[in-house]
Amino acid sequence: MSDWWYVALVAVLWLAIGLGTAALFVTRGGHRSPLWYLVGGLLGPLFVPVAAERGRARPQIVDVRHQPAEPLGNGLRVLVGVDGSPHSDRALRAVAHALTGTTSELVLVTVTSPDLTDDEARRDQARARRMIDERAAGLPAGLPRPTTEIVTGHPVDALLTVADDRDVDLLVVGRHGHGLGDRLLGSVAEGLTHRSARAVLLGSLPDR
Repeated sequence: MSDWWYVALVAVLWLAIGLGTAALFVTRGGHRSPLWYLVGGLLGPLFVPVAAERGRARPQIVDVRHQPAEPLGNGLRVLVGVDGSPHSDRALRAVAHALTGTTSELVLVTVTSPDLTDDEARRDQARARRMIDERAAGLPAGLPRPTTEIVTGHPVDALLTVADDRDVDLLVVGRHGHGLGDRLLGSVAEGLTHRSARAVLLGSLPDR
């Protein structure tokens, strides 16, 4: 085998390790910018420790509001993932219709990307705050006053982290979100059904 075959083989392995590492670790940490794949391809095996550190990063809670002092009664503790998409809104309406009067604690969670500059992060969190406040304000009176949380990280990890912290009984998400470029909420629904030890309700129900 000539020398250029060895060079080509090394180059392919270099790219494969870098790109595979980016896909496996970095996207698991919520870093969805395509620039990470460029960095992974350039650094190859050198990217492994960077990606591993990113992949271990725990989702960060950046804002919590409307936190009740005590759960109301002994009903279900419910977490709803919201992202402003129609399926996410249907999931929230499903909770409002089906669980009114049986829910003791309600937590609304939206997830933002960690792959943003400081200015971009502030704008994204402000947008997330407006969106989640609008959803909380539209809930019927029969539900408890919700806690609202904004979390930075991978959506599946973020929702599971809050679910564990709050010890909820039920997670509710839409089957689909804004699409490939935004929340990938279809993938979130699939990830939750595979990884959650708690009950998961997928809210693609028709409006009533």
